[in-house]
Amino acid sequence: MADQFSVLGKKVPRKDAIGKVKGEARYVPDIQLPNMLHVKFLRSPHAHARIKDIDTSKAEALPGVKCVLTHQNVPKVHPQRKFEFLLDETVHRPGEEVAAVAALTPEIAEEASRLIDVEYEILPAIIDFERAMEADAPLAHQDYDSNIYHGTEIVDIPRIEEDGYVRLVVGDVEKGFAEADHILDGTYITPLQYNCSPMPRSVVCEWEGEKLTCWADTQLPLYLLRDLSGSLGISQGNIRIIAGHTVGGYGGKTPDKTATLTALIAKRTGRPAKAAFSRAEDAIGTHHRIRYKNYNKIGVKNDGTITSMYSNIVAEWGSDTVVQYICQGSAILGACSMLYEWQNSKVESVGVLTNILGYGPMNGFGDPEAIYSVERIIDEAAEKIEMDPMEFRLKNCMRHGDKAMEYEQVLYGPIKWGILGSDLDSLPELIERCAEKARWKEKWMGWRTPMAVDGYKRKGIGISIGMHHTSFWRSSAIVKMNQDGSATVLSGAVEIGQGFATATAQVVAEALGIRYEDVSLNLSDTSAAPAAIGNVASSGTSSPVNSARIAAEDAKRQLLELASQRLDVPVDDLETKEGIIYAKGSSKSVSIAEICFDNWQITGKGNNPLYQTIIDEKTGKVIHAYAAAVTIVEVEVDTETGEIDVLSIYSGHDTGRTINPLIVENQIDLGLTMACGWVRSEEYIIDPRTGVVMNPNMLDYKLMTFLDMPGSKDHHRILVERPSAWGPFGAKGFSETAMTALAPATANAVYNATGVRMYCGSLTPEHVLKELEGKDFSKV
Repeated sequence: MADQFSVLGKKVPRKDAIGKVKGEARYVPDIQLPNMLHVKFLRSPHAHARIKDIDTSKAEALPGVKCVLTHQNVPKVHPQRKFEFLLDETVHRPGEEVAAVAALTPEIAEEASRLIDVEYEILPAIIDFERAMEADAPLAHQDYDSNIYHGTEIVDIPRIEEDGYVRLVVGDVEKGFAEADHILDGTYITPLQYNCSPMPRSVVCEWEGEKLTCWADTQLPLYLLRDLSGSLGISQGNIRIIAGHTVGGYGGKTPDKTATLTALIAKRTGRPAKAAFSRAEDAIGTHHRIRYKNYNKIGVKNDGTITSMYSNIVAEWGSDTVVQYICQGSAILGACSMLYEWQNSKVESVGVLTNILGYGPMNGFGDPEAIYSVERIIDEAAEKIEMDPMEFRLKNCMRHGDKAMEYEQVLYGPIKWGILGSDLDSLPELIERCAEKARWKEKWMGWRTPMAVDGYKRKGIGISIGMHHTSFWRSSAIVKMNQDGSATVLSGAVEIGQGFATATAQVVAEALGIRYEDVSLNLSDTSAAPAAIGNVASSGTSSPVNSARIAAEDAKRQLLELASQRLDVPVDDLETKEGIIYAKGSSKSVSIAEICFDNWQITGKGNNPLYQTIIDEKTGKVIHAYAAAVTIVEVEVDTETGEIDVLSIYSGHDTGRTINPLIVENQIDLGLTMACGWVRSEEYIIDPRTGVVMNPNMLDYKLMTFLDMPGSKDHHRILVERPSAWGPFGAKGFSETAMTALAPATANAVYNATGVRMYCGSLTPEHVLKELEGKDFSKV
């Protein structure tokens, strides 16, 4: 498909590659400003306590200390609409900030923080989220009347019911169960995961008069701009956010309250200030992946028809979050209401507060946690009727024309269903192509029959499908034509290592008809770039890249109108290629550079339309933006040690249109590696008595690396291109779908190998051995 384009579909070099490889890229921790102070934080050792007294005199007396902030001398504001205040008189988790210290060096600031004397009144804490739901459980927040979240004065979620649940019902679920030949159910708990960016969070703030410049390692500069404006009480026009080389967001990389505290220190001292987290600070001071306790109940007919599906999701929030119910809204809608063509479904979900580190957005944003259970009970249903699990999914999976809407509607209304576009016919095609590539028909030996047995080692194969929204949001961009015919893109979105800058340049070059090398970018500087939410919710390609395309097409329109006058040729008879404007079927031409030079400034503007304007012509319904994935996994399980070795992965993805195959492959590899680590090696260990994170380091928190994954010959990527109705040239965001399908495929493969269902969330050797306990594997 790349042959029909000049730039799209090509493996062009990344825009940021040379600077990063040569060490020329400047990251936030690299920034050194004259007279800059360094900020460190004193953190609570307790899960729940009130500060009776705090004495900072010893810290302030230490030579080199320039400022100390506590709850007594900062604004009483809720950063990012959270429960907690900027600095709070009551702490609600271990690791919560109690004081901020600024000094001439990080070492002095660290030493000073240890000199602060704090007298705490220890309050009852609740660590276990299931216990937190009981009527006599201690309150995680004493000034909140329940551990069940039901909104606050500053966060209103209209569709939360009186009991704290958000519900979504389609059809008649009880009628569906009555029509079923078989009913199965199961409960599954998902593991926690640390949002482990390669570079811990950091921020630098500097004031010039009443104007603040904030360099931040964030994927959401616009949200940070809004939060600083609200917390500091100054206009957005007096704040400049620069998010240059942000490193690995994985969902919600933002400095949270750290930016506001650093800005306050810089203002009060009249000096620039930097706060750069250590790895341990990042692990205990940011957020983790949401954890679900999922109960699923499914009704199925003997012919493979799914008659009904019920899901109850209890979500552990920890002490706080900036994305109240949004992850659950995503799961309620996508994983539990849309993934399959069940006509009757009911989903209900509740958020539970405890006194541990809070949750935040992370790759997959609520869908992997729900799909991890849904895809396992789907496997059980297929087994119950003795149907091939691949064929069962092929029969029932979502596709073009099925119901769809936005996850925001689940929380805020109205409940008004649209449809999936023709691009989602990719899912059944992906199932078939992955199965063909994996030679499923040869390797699948039937239920309760492993692929192979070698002593205590058994091989198995498993399949799963997945999905995720690829959000089409309002976003703006500017394409400024330079006088030599090159173009500069101004966008508020962020290059976080995923290839956004490269994809944007390819799309703009294609739209303008110029070389890829002639497109440069000015990204994520709020003083220069128009508004864009940033890069979250798989929106990067669908939203900010698309607005850049619209801006490029606007610039091209102006170029062609000017060339039309120059060449005396109608606009419709002109085309652009390699920087030249040609008259079709004629020798007349003019370079884009000539038009730009003669007309001084040509600027294209792009604004995405509302998603409600993307309408299916046949039905008149809104087409909603989603992407799908399929994963088939082969594993070998050592039943004596519990070790799981993933032998091969077949990962199929719906990309709409592939802008850059190399970037697509990298995104798939990241998602698969993260998903593998989530269930196979990464255990975020929290002390059940104190709520303290026990392994905030890279020695004890074991990330999966590429060396732990199958080699290139056993790692197969299958791409299906069915252009979307909303994205640039039909492309769409897809990267998070890789996170949704691998974990359940692995669990299903382990079952195929051992005949034992893994109801545990974690598939580490310890947990696998516990599930296999008492089983005899000495016989074939």
